[in-house]
Amino acid sequence: MALRVLTQVNYSAGENAEGDSGLAFTADLLRALVQADGDLHFYVLVPERDAPSWTGALDEERITCIPFPLQPRLHGGDFQFDPSELYKRFDFRRYDVDVLFLNQPETAPAFLQFLNRHTFHNVPAVGYVHWFDTRRPSTPKQTLHHPALLATLAGLGSVSLCGCNSEYGRQQILASARNWFNDAFVERLDRRIRILPPAVDVRGLATVRRERQGDAPVRILMNHRLLKYTGVRTLLTSTLPRLWQERQDFHVHCTNPSKVRLPGALTDAPWLTVETLPRVRYREALCASDVVLAPHRSTHWSISTLEAVCAGCVPLMNVESFFPEMFERILSGLAPSVRTHVRTRWFFFRGEVHNRLRDLLDGLSEEQEVAQEVARRAREVYGWEAWTGTWLEFFRAAESDTPLMPERNPSFRRIKDMLERQGEISKEAILRELEWAPKQRALSWTSFRKSIQTLAPDDASSPEAVFGRASASPVAGTAPLRAPVPGAAHSPLETSRESG
Repeated sequence: MALRVLTQVNYSAGENAEGDSGLAFTADLLRALVQADGDLHFYVLVPERDAPSWTGALDEERITCIPFPLQPRLHGGDFQFDPSELYKRFDFRRYDVDVLFLNQPETAPAFLQFLNRHTFHNVPAVGYVHWFDTRRPSTPKQTLHHPALLATLAGLGSVSLCGCNSEYGRQQILASARNWFNDAFVERLDRRIRILPPAVDVRGLATVRRERQGDAPVRILMNHRLLKYTGVRTLLTSTLPRLWQERQDFHVHCTNPSKVRLPGALTDAPWLTVETLPRVRYREALCASDVVLAPHRSTHWSISTLEAVCAGCVPLMNVESFFPEMFERILSGLAPSVRTHVRTRWFFFRGEVHNRLRDLLDGLSEEQEVAQEVARRAREVYGWEAWTGTWLEFFRAAESDTPLMPERNPSFRRIKDMLERQGEISKEAILRELEWAPKQRALSWTSFRKSIQTLAPDDASSPEAVFGRASASPVAGTAPLRAPVPGAAHSPLETSRESG
């Protein structure tokens, strides 16, 4: 049975579309899911200004990209929802939705208001939280971040299920919810959260590390945003300059994915390269690096560190964040000696980072041998192939709560008669035949759709919903990746009356 999912992408600064973490996560997840399940189809609202990058990354038959005037998170995109643009660009006559998937749950109430109240669907929403920002701002006004937290929590209360990438993040969410909501809400939120750890496209990473040559400098990678909250600036201004005074056998590569503008006094150092990289060159940098630094204290999203580990880098991670939990799955399948080595040498607590990094550089050959074994295990545990089944269950569980339309319903009987006469029928033909308009139909179309699929399954290979189609080929003249014609969703839906 086809499952059609509508999602709006969540991306950051918009300065480096190809290297954006939101693009990497969305593209890897959606490609893995449609390759694993032939009954899935995704409609993806992608940023219009960077549409070529997104459509190129999502080049799959059962992924339909719809360019949309989206803003990045840093410009308010995490709260953006434009119903008029959605109605113009998403063709509700021909396209269909079973589940709404939002990687920014603060927009869930607005989406659900539009889909389920204004257009009379009954679409469940699932959310995913990759970052719950509980850090305090570095100003005397320590409550400025509360509205954003409340918006996210309210969105989580609107979804049927919510994915979170760690138990660490789950506990942060629940602890924050207890500050404003009653026990019943917190308990309900706890039941809805599913742990879905970050995964990596291991096929895109080199599995054989390049051998070090002679006395070449150690290559240290910092693949996080160059902002204060990540801890990277402290490393650049304090830890690494002090280490350079002691030894000059390393070089640091900061990938600066968001193109943060830094003063020359900070970046003008003989041991430092700051360079924003496209995805292909970024993967090359991962496989060419020896050590990756992960100084975050409050994060529970670390796909960049996990990618570096899978590529064979020796990680040095902050023990106060999600990293210990991330590594437990990896270490559980390794020898006790390896587990002890990793726990005692690859983590630091606050001011220990200088000494820990120095020790890693002193024994780099031994560390790299351990890193190769850890990388092999990490690719097994955190490859997308290991997690597609869990993600598919996540979407199917949300859709399973949609009620069926009773067979005695007069309109459903008319639809059954149409199927018996024609063999196959599109959503557009059903709406035209029944003269249905969103504001005049009081019954849920989503329940009609689910009941119709029990009689005539929908072919997920086409963007258009067609019930009972025997072939799996797309509709003639329809490209899998394209934007609907603006304005096409109007007429006849807005001008007709319900006769069922």
